Amino acid sequence: MSIFLLQSIFLVLLCFIIGYVIARFIKQKLYDRAALKTASNVIDNEDRAQPVSTATQATGSANEAEFYTSIKPDNLQIVEGIGPKMESVLNENGISTWSQLASKSVPELQAILNKYGNRYQIIDPTIWLEQVKLAAAGKVDDLIKLQKIDGVSKLENMMYLGRKSGFARYKQDDLKIVEGIGPKIEVLLRNAGIETWQQLSVAELSSIKAILHTAGPRYRLATPESWSLQARLANNEEWSKLREIQDKLRYVRPKQGEQEIAEA
Repeated sequence: MSIFLLQSIFLVLLCFIIGYVIARFIKQKLYDRAALKTASNVIDNEDRAQPVSTATQATGSANEAEFYTSIKPDNLQIVEGIGPKMESVLNENGISTWSQLASKSVPELQAILNKYGNRYQIIDPTIWLEQVKLAAAGKVDDLIKLQKIDGVSKLENMMYLGRKSGFARYKQDDLKIVEGIGPKIEVLLRNAGIETWQQLSVAELSSIKAILHTAGPRYRLATPESWSLQARLANNEEWSKLREIQDKLRYVRPKQGEQEIAEA
């Protein structure tokens, strides 16, 4: 009788220990998953946008059309988990395009992250690869659906922000996005070798003024002091800041003839 009792107690204790171990294992898995997402959010928190209301979300082919007009090609930050800091890390290691990121394996990416300390070591880059492969293939709707599994789509937010600020109609490197630049001045700049937002963002003010001066008296009325800043904001997709600056510029009454030049 005493042997049976001891066996029963032993079995109860064994079941308790097994249950405790299983519970700890499940709890640790859930904690690890939450920690990975938290670490990614901490590093790249600045890339989060406010959720888009269902009333303003685009669907279907409209997403693809807007994707190519409002999103800078090979912008790694469309990937959930990659913000400005993480993009800089990837750029430092020779990854600057969607295709380059898509070609990497998880161990290769983990080796890169391991070089940057504990905050980066615990990040799981597995979630990046499926997203960036869809981006490289132009499968915009599929990428948005994938991101929405965990909540709001980051890509959709970025497209909405560009649409909300009124810049979605401009294609990449359309110099007319800059307040003060119209079709004629754009031609002048392109003929002088300034063909992209990035090139305009680093152009010397004296060089721009020289281009306008050479074009004749009418173009000398233009005020290009803010053009480089506007181009930099456009190139970095900082649409809210660009809108704020342009609103201030429009508030100031233009010089006589200047508005005519900008809209020509």
